Amino acid sequence: MTLAAKNPSFNDVPASHWAYDAVEKLAQAGLIEGYGDGSFRGNKPMNRYEFAILTAKTIDRYDQADAANQKLIDNLSAEFASELNKMGARLARVEAKTNTWVGGDTRLRVIDDDPKTPGANKLRGSDMFDFRQRVKFWGTVNDDVSWQGRLSSNWGNKFGNTDSPYGSAAYFDVLNITAKHSLGFDSIRVGRSPLDVMGYGLIGKPLAVDGLGIWNSFGDAKFNAWTGNIKTDTAQGTGATGTDSGKANQLTTAQMNFKLDSTLNLGLGYYWSSIPGSNATMNTNTGRFASSKGYDLSAKYKMGTMILIGDYVGSSLNRASNLPASPRAWAVQLSSGAGPGATAVYYSSAFLVNPSQTGTDAWSVSYRSVDPGAIPSGAGGFDTMAVAYAGGPGSFNVFNKGTDNIKGFFLAYENVLAKNVVLSLEYQGLLLKNTAVTGLNSANLDNTYMLKFEFVY
Repeated sequence: MTLAAKNPSFNDVPASHWAYDAVEKLAQAGLIEGYGDGSFRGNKPMNRYEFAILTAKTIDRYDQADAANQKLIDNLSAEFASELNKMGARLARVEAKTNTWVGGDTRLRVIDDDPKTPGANKLRGSDMFDFRQRVKFWGTVNDDVSWQGRLSSNWGNKFGNTDSPYGSAAYFDVLNITAKHSLGFDSIRVGRSPLDVMGYGLIGKPLAVDGLGIWNSFGDAKFNAWTGNIKTDTAQGTGATGTDSGKANQLTTAQMNFKLDSTLNLGLGYYWSSIPGSNATMNTNTGRFASSKGYDLSAKYKMGTMILIGDYVGSSLNRASNLPASPRAWAVQLSSGAGPGATAVYYSSAFLVNPSQTGTDAWSVSYRSVDPGAIPSGAGGFDTMAVAYAGGPGSFNVFNKGTDNIKGFFLAYENVLAKNVVLSLEYQGLLLKNTAVTGLNSANLDNTYMLKFEFVY
Protein backbone atom coordinates (compact mmCIF):
# COMPACT_ATOMS: atom_id res chain seq x y z
CA MET A 1 0.00 0.00 0.00
CA THR A 2 2.82 2.37 0.81
CA LEU A 3 4.52 1.58 -2.49
CA ALA A 4 1.28 2.20 -4.38
CA ALA A 5 0.84 5.55 -2.69
CA LYS A 6 4.29 6.63 -3.80
CA ASN A 7 3.62 5.55 -7.41
CA PRO A 8 0.01 6.50 -8.13
CA SER A 9 0.64 6.68 -11.88
CA PHE A 10 1.14 2.91 -11.97
CA ASN A 11 -2.12 1.98 -10.24
CA ASP A 12 -4.56 0.06 -12.43
CA VAL A 13 -7.53 2.20 -13.43
CA PRO A 14 -10.78 0.49 -12.32
CA ALA A 15 -12.54 -1.41 -15.12
CA SER A 16 -15.64 0.71 -14.54
CA HIS A 17 -13.78 3.98 -15.25
CA TRP A 18 -15.28 6.05 -18.09
CA ALA A 19 -11.84 6.43 -19.70
CA TYR A 20 -11.94 2.86 -21.06
CA ASP A 21 -15.04 3.61 -23.10
CA ALA A 22 -13.60 6.95 -24.27
CA VAL A 23 -10.35 5.37 -25.49
CA GLU A 24 -12.29 2.57 -27.21
CA LYS A 25 -14.34 5.13 -29.16
CA LEU A 26 -11.22 7.06 -30.15
CA ALA A 27 -9.52 3.84 -31.27
CA GLN A 28 -12.53 2.92 -33.43
CA ALA A 29 -12.32 6.39 -34.98
CA GLY A 30 -8.70 5.72 -36.00
CA LEU A 31 -7.28 8.33 -33.60
CA ILE A 32 -5.23 5.79 -31.62
CA GLU A 33 -2.95 3.16 -33.12
CA GLY A 34 -3.14 0.95 -30.05
CA TYR A 35 -0.27 -1.23 -28.89
CA GLY A 36 1.59 -1.59 -32.15
CA ASP A 37 -0.70 -4.20 -33.70
CA GLY A 38 -3.40 -1.67 -34.57
CA SER A 39 -5.75 -2.78 -31.81
CA PHE A 40 -6.87 -1.42 -28.48
CA ARG A 41 -6.85 -4.18 -25.88
CA GLY A 42 -9.88 -3.13 -23.92
CA ASN A 43 -9.92 -6.41 -21.96
CA LYS A 44 -6.54 -5.65 -20.36
CA PRO A 45 -6.47 -3.54 -17.18
CA MET A 46 -4.53 -0.34 -17.77
CA ASN A 47 -2.72 1.98 -15.42
CA ARG A 48 -2.81 5.77 -15.45
CA TYR A 49 0.53 6.03 -17.23
CA GLU A 50 -0.71 3.83 -20.10
CA PHE A 51 -3.83 5.97 -20.40
CA ALA A 52 -1.64 9.08 -20.52
CA ILE A 53 0.38 7.60 -23.41
CA LEU A 54 -2.80 6.88 -25.39
CA THR A 55 -4.15 10.33 -24.57
CA ALA A 56 -0.94 11.92 -25.86
CA LYS A 57 -1.42 10.06 -29.16
CA THR A 58 -4.93 11.43 -29.53
CA ILE A 59 -3.74 14.98 -28.79
CA ASP A 60 -1.39 14.71 -31.78
CA ARG A 61 -4.45 13.98 -33.96
CA TYR A 62 -6.82 16.46 -32.35
CA ASP A 63 -7.41 18.35 -35.64
CA GLN A 64 -8.48 15.11 -37.36
CA ALA A 65 -11.22 14.44 -34.76
CA ASP A 66 -14.83 15.54 -35.03
CA ALA A 67 -16.45 17.67 -32.32
CA ALA A 68 -17.61 14.68 -30.23
CA ASN A 69 -14.18 13.02 -30.24
CA GLN A 70 -12.44 16.32 -29.54
CA LYS A 71 -14.60 16.53 -26.40
CA LEU A 72 -13.45 13.04 -25.37
CA ILE A 73 -9.82 14.05 -25.90
CA ASP A 74 -10.34 17.17 -23.78
CA ASN A 75 -11.87 15.06 -20.98
CA LEU A 76 -9.02 12.52 -21.07
CA SER A 77 -6.44 15.33 -21.07
CA ALA A 78 -8.01 16.78 -17.92
CA GLU A 79 -8.26 13.39 -16.20
CA PHE A 80 -4.61 12.44 -16.84
CA ALA A 81 -3.10 15.94 -16.74
CA SER A 82 -0.61 15.04 -14.01
CA GLU A 83 0.76 12.06 -15.93
CA LEU A 84 0.89 14.07 -19.19
CA ASN A 85 2.84 16.80 -17.41
CA LYS A 86 5.37 14.28 -16.12
CA MET A 87 5.74 12.82 -19.62
CA GLY A 88 6.24 16.32 -21.01
CA ALA A 89 8.95 17.08 -18.50
CA ARG A 90 10.82 13.90 -19.41
CA LEU A 91 10.46 14.67 -23.13
CA ALA A 92 11.70 18.22 -22.63
CA ARG A 93 14.86 16.90 -20.96
CA VAL A 94 15.48 14.59 -23.93
CA GLU A 95 14.82 17.36 -26.49
CA ALA A 96 17.20 19.68 -24.66
CA LYS A 97 19.98 17.27 -25.63
CA THR A 98 18.68 16.54 -29.15
CA ASN A 99 17.46 19.47 -31.24
CA THR A 100 18.00 18.10 -34.75
CA TRP A 101 16.06 15.32 -36.48
CA VAL A 102 16.25 13.48 -39.80
CA GLY A 103 13.48 11.88 -41.88
CA GLY A 104 12.57 11.43 -45.50
CA ASP A 105 10.68 9.51 -48.15
CA THR A 106 11.33 7.32 -51.19
CA ARG A 107 8.98 7.16 -54.19
CA LEU A 108 8.89 4.66 -57.06
CA ARG A 109 6.46 5.17 -59.97
CA VAL A 110 5.24 3.28 -63.02
CA ILE A 111 3.60 5.61 -65.55
CA ASP A 112 1.74 5.15 -68.82
CA ASP A 113 -0.09 7.66 -70.97
CA ASP A 114 -2.28 7.99 -74.05
CA PRO A 115 -1.48 11.29 -75.81
CA LYS A 116 -4.10 12.58 -78.24
CA THR A 117 -2.59 15.71 -79.81
CA PRO A 118 -1.29 15.18 -83.37
CA GLY A 119 2.35 14.08 -83.45
CA ALA A 120 2.67 13.71 -79.65
CA ASN A 121 4.81 10.81 -78.46
CA LYS A 122 3.68 8.14 -76.02
CA LEU A 123 5.85 7.40 -72.97
CA ARG A 124 8.06 4.43 -73.70
CA GLY A 125 10.88 2.31 -72.31
CA SER A 126 12.60 3.47 -69.14
CA ASP A 127 10.75 6.82 -69.37
CA MET A 128 7.78 4.94 -67.90
CA PHE A 129 9.68 4.37 -64.64
CA ASP A 130 11.05 6.99 -62.28
CA PHE A 131 12.08 7.55 -58.69
CA ARG A 132 12.42 10.32 -56.14
CA GLN A 133 14.51 10.39 -52.98
CA ARG A 134 14.14 13.09 -50.33
CA VAL A 135 15.93 13.50 -47.01
CA LYS A 136 14.48 16.01 -44.55
CA PHE A 137 16.34 17.73 -41.72
CA TRP A 138 14.66 19.88 -39.08
CA GLY A 139 15.35 21.25 -35.64
CA THR A 140 15.11 24.09 -33.16
CA VAL A 141 17.34 27.08 -32.56
CA ASN A 142 15.46 28.14 -29.41
CA ASP A 143 11.90 28.04 -28.08
CA ASP A 144 10.62 30.38 -30.81
CA VAL A 145 12.91 29.74 -33.78
CA SER A 146 13.06 26.54 -35.84
CA TRP A 147 14.60 25.51 -39.15
CA GLN A 148 14.09 22.86 -41.78
CA GLY A 149 15.75 21.69 -44.96
CA ARG A 150 14.99 18.98 -47.49
CA LEU A 151 17.45 17.50 -49.96
CA SER A 152 15.68 16.05 -53.01
CA SER A 153 16.74 14.18 -56.11
CA ASN A 154 16.29 16.30 -59.21
CA TRP A 155 13.28 16.23 -61.52
CA GLY A 156 13.29 13.63 -64.27
CA ASN A 157 14.97 10.79 -62.40
CA LYS A 158 14.11 8.16 -64.98
CA PHE A 159 15.45 4.65 -64.70
CA GLY A 160 18.57 4.27 -66.83
CA ASN A 161 19.81 7.85 -66.29
CA THR A 162 22.65 6.95 -63.93
CA ASP A 163 25.23 8.71 -66.13
CA SER A 164 23.37 12.05 -66.30
CA PRO A 165 22.61 14.79 -63.74
CA TYR A 166 18.97 13.72 -63.76
CA GLY A 167 19.97 10.29 -62.56
CA SER A 168 22.04 11.39 -59.59
CA ALA A 169 21.87 15.17 -58.93
CA ALA A 170 20.20 16.51 -55.80
CA TYR A 171 19.23 19.97 -54.57
CA PHE A 172 17.55 21.64 -51.61
CA ASP A 173 13.87 22.09 -52.45
CA VAL A 174 13.17 23.26 -48.85
CA LEU A 175 15.47 25.41 -46.71
CA ASN A 176 13.95 27.95 -44.32
CA ILE A 177 13.77 29.53 -40.87
CA THR A 178 10.51 30.06 -38.92
CA ALA A 179 10.11 32.46 -35.99
CA LYS A 180 7.04 32.29 -33.74
CA HIS A 181 5.56 35.30 -31.92
CA SER A 182 7.66 37.78 -33.89
CA LEU A 183 6.86 41.36 -35.04
CA GLY A 184 3.27 40.96 -33.90
CA PHE A 185 2.58 37.82 -35.97
CA ASP A 186 1.94 34.26 -34.85
CA SER A 187 4.79 33.14 -37.12
CA ILE A 188 7.08 34.37 -39.89
CA ARG A 189 8.92 32.07 -42.28
CA VAL A 190 11.70 33.06 -44.70
CA GLY A 191 13.58 30.94 -47.21
CA ARG A 192 12.76 28.14 -49.64
CA SER A 193 9.49 26.30 -49.07
CA PRO A 194 6.47 24.92 -50.85
CA LEU A 195 4.27 27.74 -52.16
CA ASP A 196 1.55 28.05 -49.52
CA VAL A 197 -1.68 27.37 -51.33
CA MET A 198 -4.43 29.88 -51.82
CA GLY A 199 -7.62 28.11 -50.87
CA TYR A 200 -6.89 24.42 -51.41
CA GLY A 201 -4.24 24.57 -54.08
CA LEU A 202 -5.51 25.56 -57.51
CA ILE A 203 -2.82 28.20 -56.96
CA GLY A 204 0.07 26.49 -55.17
CA LYS A 205 3.25 24.50 -55.57
CA PRO A 206 4.47 21.63 -53.37
CA LEU A 207 8.15 22.66 -53.30
CA ALA A 208 11.01 25.01 -54.11
CA VAL A 209 9.90 28.64 -54.11
CA ASP A 210 11.87 31.36 -52.33
CA GLY A 211 10.08 33.98 -50.30
CA LEU A 212 8.59 35.29 -47.06
CA GLY A 213 5.37 34.13 -45.39
CA ILE A 214 3.43 35.43 -42.37
CA TRP A 215 0.54 33.95 -40.37
CA ASN A 216 -1.80 35.36 -37.76
CA SER A 217 -5.01 34.24 -36.05
CA PHE A 218 -8.05 36.32 -35.11
CA GLY A 219 -10.27 33.94 -33.17
CA ASP A 220 -11.65 31.42 -35.67
CA ALA A 221 -10.33 33.51 -38.58
CA LYS A 222 -6.81 33.00 -39.88
CA PHE A 223 -4.73 35.32 -42.07
CA ASN A 224 -1.68 34.47 -44.11
CA ALA A 225 0.34 36.24 -46.79
CA TRP A 226 3.32 35.30 -48.95
CA THR A 227 5.61 37.03 -51.41
CA GLY A 228 8.54 35.64 -53.33
CA ASN A 229 10.24 34.55 -56.52
CA ILE A 230 8.14 31.80 -58.06
CA LYS A 231 10.14 30.93 -61.18
CA THR A 232 13.72 30.16 -62.13
CA ASP A 233 15.74 33.13 -63.39
CA THR A 234 17.66 31.47 -66.22
CA ALA A 235 20.28 34.24 -66.50
CA GLN A 236 20.57 35.14 -62.83
CA GLY A 237 23.91 36.67 -61.94
CA THR A 238 25.08 37.39 -65.50
CA GLY A 239 23.92 41.02 -65.61
CA ALA A 240 23.83 40.77 -69.38
CA THR A 241 21.73 43.38 -71.20
CA GLY A 242 18.70 41.91 -72.91
CA THR A 243 18.48 38.83 -70.69
CA ASP A 244 16.21 38.13 -67.74
CA SER A 245 19.03 38.52 -65.23
CA GLY A 246 17.64 39.75 -61.92
CA LYS A 247 14.04 39.58 -63.10
CA ALA A 248 11.78 39.19 -60.08
CA ASN A 249 9.06 36.83 -61.39
CA GLN A 250 7.32 37.95 -58.22
CA LEU A 251 4.11 36.49 -56.83
CA THR A 252 2.32 37.95 -53.80
CA THR A 253 -0.72 36.41 -52.10
CA ALA A 254 -2.92 37.30 -49.13
CA GLN A 255 -5.96 35.49 -47.78
CA MET A 256 -8.37 35.11 -44.88
CA ASN A 257 -9.87 31.78 -43.82
CA PHE A 258 -12.98 31.50 -41.69
CA LYS A 259 -14.16 28.45 -39.74
CA LEU A 260 -17.94 28.92 -39.62
CA ASP A 261 -18.66 25.67 -37.73
CA SER A 262 -17.30 22.13 -37.39
CA THR A 263 -18.31 21.27 -40.97
CA LEU A 264 -17.76 24.43 -43.04
CA ASN A 265 -14.71 26.60 -43.82
CA LEU A 266 -14.64 29.53 -46.24
CA GLY A 267 -11.67 31.44 -47.67
CA LEU A 268 -11.08 34.63 -49.61
CA GLY A 269 -7.72 35.49 -51.17
CA TYR A 270 -6.08 37.79 -53.68
CA TYR A 271 -2.85 37.59 -55.70
CA TRP A 272 -0.56 39.92 -57.64
CA SER A 273 1.86 38.45 -60.20
CA SER A 274 4.59 40.04 -62.35
CA ILE A 275 5.04 36.73 -64.23
CA PRO A 276 4.35 37.11 -67.97
CA GLY A 277 2.54 34.54 -70.08
CA SER A 278 3.11 33.26 -73.61
CA ASN A 279 2.78 30.05 -75.60
CA ALA A 280 5.97 28.92 -73.79
CA THR A 281 4.08 28.89 -70.49
CA MET A 282 0.49 28.20 -71.62
CA ASN A 283 -1.25 25.46 -73.59
CA THR A 284 -1.69 27.82 -76.55
CA ASN A 285 0.04 28.59 -79.85
CA THR A 286 -0.80 32.30 -79.71
CA GLY A 287 -1.30 35.13 -77.25
CA ARG A 288 0.64 36.72 -74.45
CA PHE A 289 0.26 39.01 -71.44
CA ALA A 290 2.63 41.06 -69.25
CA SER A 291 1.35 40.36 -65.71
CA SER A 292 -1.81 39.35 -63.86
CA LYS A 293 -3.81 39.64 -60.67
CA GLY A 294 -6.94 38.01 -59.30
CA TYR A 295 -9.00 36.59 -56.46
CA ASP A 296 -9.59 33.10 -55.05
CA LEU A 297 -12.80 31.94 -53.35
CA SER A 298 -12.57 28.61 -51.54
CA ALA A 299 -14.72 26.33 -49.40
CA LYS A 300 -14.43 23.07 -47.46
CA TYR A 301 -17.45 21.06 -46.33
CA LYS A 302 -17.33 17.88 -44.22
CA MET A 303 -20.05 15.35 -45.01
CA GLY A 304 -19.68 12.53 -42.50
CA THR A 305 -16.59 10.58 -43.61
CA MET A 306 -16.27 12.53 -46.88
CA ILE A 307 -14.79 15.97 -47.51
CA LEU A 308 -15.62 18.36 -50.34
CA ILE A 309 -13.15 21.15 -51.18
CA GLY A 310 -13.26 23.67 -54.00
CA ASP A 311 -11.71 26.85 -55.44
CA TYR A 312 -12.81 29.50 -57.91
CA VAL A 313 -10.22 31.91 -59.36
CA GLY A 314 -11.00 35.08 -61.29
CA SER A 315 -8.00 36.73 -62.96
CA SER A 316 -7.29 39.90 -64.91
CA LEU A 317 -4.46 39.92 -67.49
CA ASN A 318 -2.42 43.07 -68.05
CA ARG A 319 -1.71 43.92 -71.72
CA ALA A 320 -3.34 40.74 -72.98
CA SER A 321 -2.91 40.03 -76.69
CA ASN A 322 -4.93 37.38 -78.57
CA LEU A 323 -6.25 36.05 -75.25
CA PRO A 324 -9.41 36.64 -73.19
CA ALA A 325 -8.39 39.32 -70.67
CA SER A 326 -10.47 37.91 -67.79
CA PRO A 327 -9.81 34.16 -67.58
CA ARG A 328 -11.44 31.97 -64.93
CA ALA A 329 -10.49 28.71 -63.24
CA TRP A 330 -12.14 26.33 -60.80
CA ALA A 331 -11.46 22.99 -59.19
CA VAL A 332 -13.40 20.68 -56.87
CA GLN A 333 -12.48 17.47 -55.03
CA LEU A 334 -14.58 14.91 -53.17
CA SER A 335 -12.59 12.49 -51.04
CA SER A 336 -12.42 10.20 -48.07
CA GLY A 337 -9.44 9.88 -45.73
CA ALA A 338 -7.91 11.88 -42.88
CA GLY A 339 -4.65 12.92 -44.53
CA PRO A 340 -3.87 16.48 -45.69
CA GLY A 341 -4.51 15.47 -49.32
CA ALA A 342 -8.18 15.16 -48.35
CA THR A 343 -8.52 17.87 -45.70
CA ALA A 344 -6.12 20.69 -46.60
CA VAL A 345 -4.97 20.53 -50.22
CA TYR A 346 -5.79 18.82 -53.49
CA TYR A 347 -4.33 15.39 -54.02
CA SER A 348 -1.51 14.56 -54.89
CA SER A 349 0.30 17.38 -53.11
CA ALA A 350 -0.15 15.31 -49.95
CA PHE A 351 -1.40 11.90 -48.81
CA LEU A 352 -5.12 11.14 -48.59
CA VAL A 353 -4.30 8.64 -45.83
CA ASN A 354 -2.24 8.70 -42.66
CA PRO A 355 0.77 6.54 -43.65
CA SER A 356 1.16 5.23 -40.09
CA GLN A 357 -2.31 3.60 -40.04
CA THR A 358 -1.79 0.16 -41.55
CA GLY A 359 -4.69 -1.24 -43.58
CA THR A 360 -6.49 2.07 -44.11
CA ASP A 361 -7.38 3.39 -47.54
CA ALA A 362 -8.90 6.47 -49.15
CA TRP A 363 -10.03 7.78 -52.53
CA SER A 364 -10.54 11.10 -54.27
CA VAL A 365 -12.35 12.38 -57.35
CA SER A 366 -11.46 15.85 -58.61
CA TYR A 367 -12.23 17.99 -61.62
CA ARG A 368 -10.48 21.13 -62.82
CA SER A 369 -11.35 23.67 -65.48
CA VAL A 370 -8.76 26.38 -66.22
CA ASP A 371 -8.81 29.11 -68.89
CA PRO A 372 -5.48 30.06 -70.52
CA GLY A 373 -3.58 32.48 -68.30
CA ALA A 374 -5.93 32.13 -65.31
CA ILE A 375 -3.12 30.81 -63.05
CA PRO A 376 0.35 32.44 -63.01
CA SER A 377 2.97 30.26 -64.69
CA GLY A 378 4.92 28.32 -62.08
CA ALA A 379 2.13 28.54 -59.50
CA GLY A 380 -0.11 25.83 -60.94
CA GLY A 381 -1.20 23.46 -58.23
CA PHE A 382 -1.71 20.58 -60.70
CA ASP A 383 1.52 21.08 -62.68
CA THR A 384 3.72 17.94 -62.86
CA MET A 385 0.98 15.75 -61.34
CA ALA A 386 0.34 14.19 -64.74
CA VAL A 387 3.38 12.91 -66.60
CA ALA A 388 4.03 13.08 -70.34
CA TYR A 389 6.73 14.15 -72.73
CA ALA A 390 7.10 17.92 -72.39
CA GLY A 391 7.77 18.54 -76.08
CA GLY A 392 5.63 17.86 -79.11
CA PRO A 393 3.80 19.99 -81.66
CA GLY A 394 2.87 23.35 -80.17
CA SER A 395 4.32 22.16 -76.83
CA PHE A 396 0.85 21.20 -75.61
CA ASN A 397 1.40 18.95 -72.59
CA VAL A 398 0.05 18.00 -69.19
CA PHE A 399 3.38 17.70 -67.37
CA ASN A 400 4.48 21.30 -66.79
CA LYS A 401 1.25 22.96 -67.98
CA GLY A 402 -1.25 20.91 -66.00
CA THR A 403 -2.98 24.04 -64.67
CA ASP A 404 -3.44 26.03 -67.88
CA ASN A 405 -6.06 25.84 -70.65
CA ILE A 406 -7.10 22.45 -69.42
CA LYS A 407 -10.11 20.57 -68.09
CA GLY A 408 -10.66 17.03 -66.90
CA PHE A 409 -10.94 14.45 -64.13
CA PHE A 410 -8.34 13.20 -61.67
CA LEU A 411 -9.13 9.90 -59.89
CA ALA A 412 -6.97 8.45 -57.11
CA TYR A 413 -6.91 5.60 -54.59
CA GLU A 414 -4.44 5.05 -51.73
CA ASN A 415 -3.87 2.06 -49.45
CA VAL A 416 -1.46 1.76 -46.50
CA LEU A 417 0.02 -1.68 -47.23
CA ALA A 418 2.20 -1.61 -44.11
CA LYS A 419 3.13 1.09 -41.66
CA ASN A 420 4.59 4.01 -43.66
CA VAL A 421 4.26 2.14 -46.98
CA VAL A 422 1.60 3.62 -49.27
CA LEU A 423 0.31 2.27 -52.59
CA SER A 424 -1.35 4.79 -54.93
CA LEU A 425 -3.31 4.34 -58.16
CA GLU A 426 -4.05 7.42 -60.28
CA TYR A 427 -5.80 8.34 -63.52
CA GLN A 428 -6.05 11.72 -65.21
CA GLY A 429 -8.13 12.32 -68.34
CA LEU A 430 -7.41 15.83 -69.61
CA LEU A 431 -8.70 17.96 -72.49
CA LEU A 432 -7.85 21.40 -73.79
CA LYS A 433 -10.28 24.00 -72.43
CA ASN A 434 -10.10 26.58 -75.25
CA THR A 435 -9.18 25.24 -78.67
CA ALA A 436 -9.54 28.65 -80.33
CA VAL A 437 -6.10 29.68 -79.02
CA THR A 438 -4.41 26.40 -79.95
CA GLY A 439 -4.88 26.11 -83.70
CA LEU A 440 -6.04 22.52 -83.15
CA ASN A 441 -9.33 21.05 -84.36
CA SER A 442 -9.74 18.76 -81.34
CA ALA A 443 -9.73 19.29 -77.58
CA ASN A 444 -8.15 15.87 -76.95
CA LEU A 445 -4.92 16.13 -74.95
CA ASP A 446 -3.73 13.23 -72.81
CA ASN A 447 -4.70 10.41 -70.45
CA THR A 448 -2.25 9.44 -67.70
CA TYR A 449 -2.13 6.22 -65.65
CA MET A 450 0.12 5.88 -62.62
CA LEU A 451 1.11 3.30 -60.00
CA LYS A 452 3.16 4.58 -57.03
CA PHE A 453 4.86 3.09 -54.01
CA GLU A 454 5.94 5.58 -51.32
CA PHE A 455 7.99 4.83 -48.22
CA VAL A 456 7.96 7.42 -45.40
CA TYR A 457 10.42 7.51 -42.48
